[in-house]
Amino acid sequence: MLPWWIIMVIPFILALWKSEKGSKTFISAFGAIFLNWFLYAFFVHFKTEGILTVKVAEMLTVKSPVVLIFITGIIGGLAAGITAITGHYCKNLIKKQ
Repeated sequence: MLPWWIIMVIPFILALWKSEKGSKTFISAFGAIFLNWFLYAFFVHFKTEGILTVKVAEMLTVKSPVVLIFITGIIGGLAAGITAITGHYCKNLIKKQ
């Protein structure tokens, strides 16, 4: 299993290689990682019968485990999207020089 921060490396490299438009790059990276983390968090929720997500939601004072799962996906998606847009802008900077 890879560390969580791998979601920063892969979109950056892919954006350096294949990006064409900044908004499209951000949305595709955000959507891919959001969906991935969201589905994995749901999988963990059902595998542990909700015990883990309920306890973490209580600890973080979130009202519902479903909200926690949604927030998990958003945080992962934002991290990947921002990294991908950074890769896109680095590609543009390299092209100009």
